[in-house]
Amino acid sequence: MAQTQEIRQAIDSMAGRGGPMLSAYVSVNAAIPENQGQAYLVRLRDAMNDAGVPEGLQERVRGFVEDETHPGARTLAVFADEDGLFEFYRLQADLPESVRWGDPNVAPLALVLEEYEAYGAAVLDGERFRYFVVSPLVGGEEGGDTKANGFREVDVNPAEPYPRGGMDQESSSRRTEANVHKFYNQLGELTRDLTLREGVKRLILAGPRERTAEFRGLLPNEVKDRVVAEEPVDLGAPEGELLDRLEEIRERAEHEREGELLARIQEGGVRGPEETIKALQEENRVYHLAALWDLEGEVRWSDADGLAIMDITQEKSPFSGEPTRVRPLTDVLVDLASARGARLDFMRGENENTDTLRDEFGGLAGLTRF
Repeated sequence: MAQTQEIRQAIDSMAGRGGPMLSAYVSVNAAIPENQGQAYLVRLRDAMNDAGVPEGLQERVRGFVEDETHPGARTLAVFADEDGLFEFYRLQADLPESVRWGDPNVAPLALVLEEYEAYGAAVLDGERFRYFVVSPLVGGEEGGDTKANGFREVDVNPAEPYPRGGMDQESSSRRTEANVHKFYNQLGELTRDLTLREGVKRLILAGPRERTAEFRGLLPNEVKDRVVAEEPVDLGAPEGELLDRLEEIRERAEHEREGELLARIQEGGVRGPEETIKALQEENRVYHLAALWDLEGEVRWSDADGLAIMDITQEKSPFSGEPTRVRPLTDVLVDLASARGARLDFMRGENENTDTLRDEFGGLAGLTRF
């Protein structure tokens, strides 16, 4: 996996380069119907044409994205210019599509690096153990090890061989259960090390229910507190079925997390684009945002002030008097969240969470510090 420090250095390097530069975030998530048949290639072509990207650079970028027939990602971030710069990142996070030709747009990449949480999955029974991780960002040279749904298996090498039941082959015997208990103690330490090393914030335990329950009880507290799901899975299932099952569990855990976020906002947050943006940029009291994936709308933006102006007719900034320009609301949210240190969650699909966010909150809401 690409090291966090390396990505931060790349962000700083690109942010400091002079323009013009292409910054493109392309949705390639195969689970989204609009992406079937690489339909995103047409959207990318049209967006680059609209942005005025030079034709030679367009061809290079389109060729690269077209060759990514199995991206192993949800979003591709591409940065390129006419002086030879060409960097890309596979993001395991859904971000609104955007294409910019001009100053580098690294805010979405920085947002993913800072805010999206890695999921881990410890899959085990009485004899076997595997550890998978979905990280928010996978470096360009490592995508080949990542499955289509984003999971990557971590190579694990326990200090001792897995227990095989000792001298007694009955799985319910005392000797076997003692070996399993010893095995799980060892794996608890290994799971802690892998979880901390991979930056996993939310952990799934999967396997026979009686085994995952026992294993959870033996986990070190610093890892036990990160367990968000404990689900039965068949370790003997084909690889694709196992990974699809883990993705189902992860998506359900994410859905529950989003529901909890909206419930907290209902208790004492801000809602609606105007109120939320005011609390975010003027009062700096929003620390967690929830926005619809397909949030529509445009606002005025002052480059001189780094601020949004909600009055779409205001062509000059009321703060500096400098000219403003029209930008999509989602792009503005990414920039403001990055600048203010607020977490930004985009919610997609048709479910009770997106219904609440759309119908009760006007598509945008936030948790406040006070």
